[in-house]
Amino acid sequence: MKDGDRIPPRLTPLRLNLLRTIARLTRDGGGPPSAAELARATRLTEATISAHLRALRELGYVERHGPRGRLLLTARALDAARSGIPVYGHIAAGPPGLAESSAEQVTPSLDALLDVQDGDFLLRVRGESMTGIGIMDGDYVLVRPAADVLDGEVAVVLIPGEDSATLKRLYRFVDRVILEAENPAVDRLSFPAGAVQVQGRMVARLGLGAPRRSASRRR
Repeated sequence: MKDGDRIPPRLTPLRLNLLRTIARLTRDGGGPPSAAELARATRLTEATISAHLRALRELGYVERHGPRGRLLLTARALDAARSGIPVYGHIAAGPPGLAESSAEQVTPSLDALLDVQDGDFLLRVRGESMTGIGIMDGDYVLVRPAADVLDGEVAVVLIPGEDSATLKRLYRFVDRVILEAENPAVDRLSFPAGAVQVQGRMVARLGLGAPRRSASRRR
């Protein structure tokens, strides 16, 4: 490298964190922060912040009017500062197709992707009674509290006479409640309607369990 050559500015993990901190301070503080406020929030010296802000300005991520001006994020910075899981288009589950090679959007968070509401909670599944709808041992299900569910919905139900709950499809027949598994090897359960207590309905699942091979797969 010749004298006077300079390493081009780049978006390092530290600088990306600075962009995200500026975005947070702007949102929570009601307006763009100063360099001093950014330094306090990140516990870095103002000299260090100044050097990184210079690089971020050269990269087109930050605008600042005057040496003491507030830190304004550009559209490019807002796009880079978004946190979440990239969504790469669609994947074919029928005829073969090509997966998209670039992200078309980014989820703001897993909560937003699953449309989590106040009071919702996760349960980890044990057992294989619901494998017919893709709920495997070790998966998580998102449950929305409810005292009742519609016929055929997957519900979390307290087992009468036991200190435990189960995840099953629920059906009502006059004075009986039937809890139906999604696995032909698991018997259905039947209880008096008044003895069954519904705790919530399943609204989503996270398939984190170990993958399983289909029994019909040829070797």
